[in-house]
Amino acid sequence: MTKRVLSLTVIVAVLLIGGWLAAASSGRLQPLRSRHSEPAALAPPPLVAVTAEGKLYHQPGCAFIHGPIRTESSAQAIAEGYAPCTRCLKR
Repeated sequence: MTKRVLSLTVIVAVLLIGGWLAAASSGRLQPLRSRHSEPAALAPPPLVAVTAEGKLYHQPGCAFIHGPIRTESSAQAIAEGYAPCTRCLKR
C-alpha cells in the first residue's frame, strides 16, 4: 500500500509540474525586437503603425516612420515584440 501511495504521489506531482510549465510557457510574449527597448508605460492607441524591419510601433501619422507601414491593433504589435516610439507616443 505504501508503494502505491508513493507512486501515485509522484505521478500527480509530475503531472502538476508539467501542466504548470506548459501553462507558463504558452502565455509568453515574443521578446522585444530591440535590446534597448522598454515596454509601454501607458496604454497605447487602439491602432498603431508598424514596419516589417522596424522595432517600434507609432501613431499612424508619425513623421519618424521609415518604410512602408501596416496598421494593426496595438495588442498585436506588442505581442510581436514592437516597443512604443519615444517621439510620437511619449510616456
